[in-house]
Amino acid sequence: MASIKKYSIIAFLVFSLFAVVYLIYKTTKFSSKATGTLTKNITLENSYLFATPLQAKADGLEKVRVIVFVLDQKGIGIPNQTISLNISPKINIENIQSTTDSYGKAIFDLTTKFASTYPIKARTTVSDLPQSINILFY
Repeated sequence: MASIKKYSIIAFLVFSLFAVVYLIYKTTKFSSKATGTLTKNITLENSYLFATPLQAKADGLEKVRVIVFVLDQKGIGIPNQTISLNISPKINIENIQSTTDSYGKAIFDLTTKFASTYPIKARTTVSDLPQSINILFY
C-alpha cells in the first residue's frame, strides 16, 4: 500500500512539472527581434541617419550611401514610414528603399558632379529628424 501511495505522489509531481512547463511555453512568446505596442509613435530624438563613406569623388559615379533609422521611444524601428532627404538639388538621389522596413531603416545612394560639402537632413511624413550630416564630394 505504501508503494502505491509513493508512486501516486511521484506521478502527480511529474504531471505537475509537465503542466507547469507547458503553461510557461504557451504563455511566453519568443521573438528574434524586439517588438512593442508603441511603435506607431515616432521619437525624433531616437531616430538618426548616417552615411558611408563620408566623402566621395564628384564624378557622378562614386556613391555615398545614406541610411536613416526611424525609431520609437523604446528604440524599436517603425516600419512603413516614407522618408525623404532634404539636400541640394545638385545631388542625385537613388531611392534604394525610401519606405522604412520592419527595423525602421530607409536607404539612399547619393552622387554628384559638383564638388562641395553638402548638409544632409532626413524627413518623415510628419517632421524633420533633428540630426544632420555633412557629406564631402571632392
